[in-house]
Amino acid sequence: MSNTKKNIKTKNTFEWNKSNPCFGCNSKCCKDVSVSLHTPKTKKEWDEFRWLVAHKNVQIYKDNENDWMIEFLTPCEKLDEKSLCTIHNDRPPTCYEHSHEICVHHSDEKYYKLMFTSIEEIDEYLAKKNFKWMKK
Repeated sequence: MSNTKKNIKTKNTFEWNKSNPCFGCNSKCCKDVSVSLHTPKTKKEWDEFRWLVAHKNVQIYKDNENDWMIEFLTPCEKLDEKSLCTIHNDRPPTCYEHSHEICVHHSDEKYYKLMFTSIEEIDEYLAKKNFKWMKK
């Protein structure tokens, strides 16, 4: 497929062309959901983080503003086979308000300070931090 795509019209007539800042992005922001978490301070809270990342397509990160987030890597069911929104003109307000200026995928910088995708990564982090309750 060539990078010189002409305007593509989806079922809802949204025009997709090179002047759109999201052109070529493959709808990354529509393929995950992030929700804030409380900062973990106790063994029980860290154990909950361990449990969460044991699930497929779930990761936890600390963003650049020191907020803890859980991210579910799951695509919106309204994307078509080309990753274009099939309800673009009638999408929910949250989608409409999401701008490329605030999109974490539309930046050269990492959007996180810490990222955990497995129990082992959390255990390694906690061991380095020398939490007393980690010692067996």
